[in-house]
Amino acid sequence: MIYRLNPQYLGDIFAVPAVVADEHIKLAGSAQLKVLLWLLRSGQGVFDAALCSKAIGLPPADCTDALQYWIATGVILNEPDKDVEPSKPENPEPAPKKAPAKVAPKEAEMEKPAYPVPRPRPVKPSMPEVIKRQKENAEFAYLLDTASSRLGRPITNGDMETLLYLYDTAGLPVEVILMVIEYAVGEGKSNMRYIEKVAIDWADRGINSIKAAEEYLCSIERRREAWVKLSLLLGLSHSPTLAQSSAAETWIFDWQIEGGLLKLAYEKTVEATGKFNSNYMMKIIESWRANGIDSLEKALGLESGKQKNKHKTNKATSFDLEEYENMVSGFTPVYKKAKS
Repeated sequence: MIYRLNPQYLGDIFAVPAVVADEHIKLAGSAQLKVLLWLLRSGQGVFDAALCSKAIGLPPADCTDALQYWIATGVILNEPDKDVEPSKPENPEPAPKKAPAKVAPKEAEMEKPAYPVPRPRPVKPSMPEVIKRQKENAEFAYLLDTASSRLGRPITNGDMETLLYLYDTAGLPVEVILMVIEYAVGEGKSNMRYIEKVAIDWADRGINSIKAAEEYLCSIERRREAWVKLSLLLGLSHSPTLAQSSAAETWIFDWQIEGGLLKLAYEKTVEATGKFNSNYMMKIIESWRANGIDSLEKALGLESGKQKNKHKTNKATSFDLEEYENMVSGFTPVYKKAKS
């Protein structure tokens, strides 16, 4: 296709640095390019995030964040306002010197207690480091481009720094980081803080390959499916804890316990504890399994046998007591005269 610029728009133009097209047209996101075009059109001056937001249709915070990209690359210089100087008093009075605090000899000789040092927060790379790695490493550049499309929004400078931290410091491969992003989006939590939390958890678990990530996600889905089936069977409506969903997975998939038996165990649990208690219910089911009870009929038969034995015991006790009372009521003492 042959193209040319419309001559009627060439009368009013502004300059765009060639470095933008030569080096940054692939690296910069849509937000960064929009902010730069607005800045170049507006000319030099004080950056107004509100005006920029109104012009390009992005939140003011995103506009400010996008500006930092061009400052980090050196395309935009962040110069301090020389006209504004902090006001100083004409005759400043010297501040009175405080006398050094006296320390008791015994206190001075005492050693300071060794408090546990808190673990420092991870130091994330700066934006210049992000841009450098983006130019040098094709995999990381692919991660930035793909992450934006997976998230469905332009990624911010902070997002880029976090992604480089996960890639370089946490040591997660690009494909695993993208799987974390897809998982977070599926959970409705596409913010980078949640993505970072999940990614670090995966790194700690040793999930650093596509196979390991797929197996872990399958296990999560398996527990979720088990809980859905159990909650529908028992009429539960709350979100499960990890212990509850794990117990549901064991009952539904591993042991394949029939629904009637699960209902009976649930009813006995509620009768004893007043609520759904997965630990208590697990003990009931484990006891049944140890005694070979794998169906509702067997469990009801066991309960019926217990009731019969209880009834026999009560009946025997009642008969003995009745016989004893009759014997006592009909007893007539015989008094014999003692021999002298």
